[in-house]
Amino acid sequence: RNSSAASDVYKRQDKTMGKLVGLKGIRILDLSVGIAGPFASQILGDLGAEIIKIEQPGLGDIARGAAPQLQGESFYHLAVNRNKKSVELDLSTDLGKTALHDLSRISDAVLDNYRPGVLKRLGAEYETLRAINPMIVSCTITGYGDSGPYCQYPAFDDMAEGISGVYSMSGESEKRPVRLPVPIADLAAGVFAAIAILFGVIQREKVGAGCKLSVSLLDAVMFLLETNFQTYFITGEAPRPRGRRHPISPMVGIFETKNGHIVLGPSWPRIARLIGKEWMMHDPRFSTVEARFKNKDDLEDLIEEGLREADSEDWLELMHAEDVAAGPLNTLEKAIQDPQVIHNKTVVILRHPLCGEVRNIECPIRLERTETIGHSPPPLLGQHTDEVLRDLLGYSDEQITRLKEQETANRELKRPVRRRL
Repeated sequence: RNSSAASDVYKRQDKTMGKLVGLKGIRILDLSVGIAGPFASQILGDLGAEIIKIEQPGLGDIARGAAPQLQGESFYHLAVNRNKKSVELDLSTDLGKTALHDLSRISDAVLDNYRPGVLKRLGAEYETLRAINPMIVSCTITGYGDSGPYCQYPAFDDMAEGISGVYSMSGESEKRPVRLPVPIADLAAGVFAAIAILFGVIQREKVGAGCKLSVSLLDAVMFLLETNFQTYFITGEAPRPRGRRHPISPMVGIFETKNGHIVLGPSWPRIARLIGKEWMMHDPRFSTVEARFKNKDDLEDLIEEGLREADSEDWLELMHAEDVAAGPLNTLEKAIQDPQVIHNKTVVILRHPLCGEVRNIECPIRLERTETIGHSPPPLLGQHTDEVLRDLLGYSDEQITRLKEQETANRELKRPVRRRL
């Protein structure tokens, strides 16, 4: 396999179907664990890339041990590992390293989230892989960066959110900060890592060589806070916790109605007319953008006062008719039953060998004229080890047996401790 031929993949069209083939033909070795890295490789797998997930024999990705579980498969694993092949390799053994090097020779990119220095000890750092395959693209997800005072500290999503300032804007004003229900730093780093790998694969076709890339959880989440930081840079005041309301934009956020809550977007001055408070449009407190920003609390209190006069469903029907940005405040149960979610086919059903029907959330990237790639369920630990070693590398049954025997012997001597994020 000639890695430089990957550029043809982008240009090639299926002559029978007349459709683009996405990332078909791109092979990625995924050494990552947890959420950020697997989320990145799942995105690429959803777009057609072949993802080979390298896992520690007998243990696998640390996310496999999380609860709740279904038939022994953790919710973390089921959420971010579809469209992958699981291969057990002990990189602390000679044969495990050899297998990884053999795979890197026929692959386009490698993804990991080990702490700086760990890959070198395992013989899987970029310099080693580049000597084997000069076209290889390497992307590492770190907690805080490749160097610096924090680079060797353990890092998880919460640490990055705390350092970045996210938590300082969470919760209600004058109360304790509130932890967000979404691992923003992990997911953002995953998205940027996927973009980085695509950048690296495209760039190598222009310059004739692979490259080394990195993304940190801290940098990723701070990039998402760009508008918040810009507010601080301009005003000298950091956005404070606003709870259910937007920290900056007036009239944006969660508002109470007679029987529940709705979510509003920018809607001035139509919202004043809808709630029967046209006089607000002429009140000097709300007559300009600057005035509405200065008197944000008064403005929002008056709007909510009007919204409490009717039920959420009635308000939403009226607001949609009047082209006012608004939506329901759904629970997760209601979200998957929402007519737009159903129309978008956002929930996909996979057939898992142990769990039966497993529901996943579809990748948000939708492309016209693209051949339906389909989804394979998150793999069992080591499910594809023999298949990959035999079919891709041409290993004999004897070679595969020796590799597994060496891994077993190594586990009996000591269980290797891998320093990860």
